[in-house]
Amino acid sequence: MSFLNLEGKRFLVMGVANRKSVAWGITKSLEAEGAEVIHSVRSEARLESLQKLLGDRRAYICDVEFPEQIASLAEQVAADFDGIDGIVHSIAFANYSEGFKPFHETVRKDFLQATSISAFSLVEVSNAFKSQLRDGASVVSIGISSTDVTAENYGYMAPIKAALETCSYNLAKSFSADSGVRFNTVNAG
Repeated sequence: MSFLNLEGKRFLVMGVANRKSVAWGITKSLEAEGAEVIHSVRSEARLESLQKLLGDRRAYICDVEFPEQIASLAEQVAADFDGIDGIVHSIAFANYSEGFKPFHETVRKDFLQATSISAFSLVEVSNAFKSQLRDGASVVSIGISSTDVTAENYGYMAPIKAALETCSYNLAKSFSADSGVRFNTVNAG
């Protein structure tokens, strides 16, 4: 048993895209510590492309752009399991519909869509799974801290990932009123 005490715990990892994904690295680390990992991916096509990588691991489809799919995911996981010990939110999406532009030329609809998927989905997922998160569970979001540094090569995602980090802080505060769920962010240094 390791000092992390993850043996026999169950985690939902959201956002595996390929073997180079941060979410995949997290999956391997959790499993190495004895945890069970279940996955959520964006589409049937993504699931098919990951079939060899995921092997016999349990995987669900949930496009977090659509709140009804988040609710459905929570219902499916509740039907299959008696609770989870954590969620890893490693989801990011940006639609550069008019190509990569300087930040001040960002297209409103693209920015709002990316904010919904990459930041606000943390709030929706946390709410949908609140009753399934065991006491002491942890919800971890993966991002970059962009409040101090302007990452021009990251386009308009930098302020959106800053919003994700702020969502995590505020969820920690609001969830603490009636649960023992912890919220953390993992960001580049």
